[in-house]
Amino acid sequence: MDDAIWLQTSIVRYGYYFMRTPKPTEEMVDFFYRRTKAHIARVAKNLMLLAEVTPHGEALVQRAKVHDASKFGPEERVPYIWLTEYHRCRRKGLPFAYPEGVERQVRAAIHHHVTSNRHHAEFHADPNDMNEVDLMEMVCDWTAMAQEYGENGLSAKAWADKTIGTRIAFGPEKTSFVYSMIHALDRRADEENDGS
Repeated sequence: MDDAIWLQTSIVRYGYYFMRTPKPTEEMVDFFYRRTKAHIARVAKNLMLLAEVTPHGEALVQRAKVHDASKFGPEERVPYIWLTEYHRCRRKGLPFAYPEGVERQVRAAIHHHVTSNRHHAEFHADPNDMNEVDLMEMVCDWTAMAQEYGENGLSAKAWADKTIGTRIAFGPEKTSFVYSMIHALDRRADEENDGS
């Protein structure tokens, strides 16, 4: 097999065609694992903080154990390595172009991810079908992104401001609940940091 081409353990199938995915570099793979595990750890910490102040503690602990696990599965892992490299380059102002066919695989992996994980609105026929635990995990995910990039006072509020009503059409009750959970998590995180 050509070293520039890497067939995934489970080949991603598109219709009747098998797509070969160019092999990511070892550095890309290492960065993906480090970054993704760090993100999952931040989400888990945020979920634990909310578990202390909501009646959904056990459910949130369970979500912390499986958050984003699909990124390590055969449908998502290799495309997400490429997606993570794209975002790394974009944030550093470095040039990046997906190899031929990879962008399509990345889009398919993103679709798989958001439709396979309850904390994404796309999992649900209607985002207003998300239950409180789904919404809390979503808030913890958004907060983890703000924490990773040192943005918005490490709060999900700015993410919610730009997402709710544009990308996600929550009704007033869900919107209010999301902002109340952002406030609760921010307050609990501040208390945690003040105690350190």
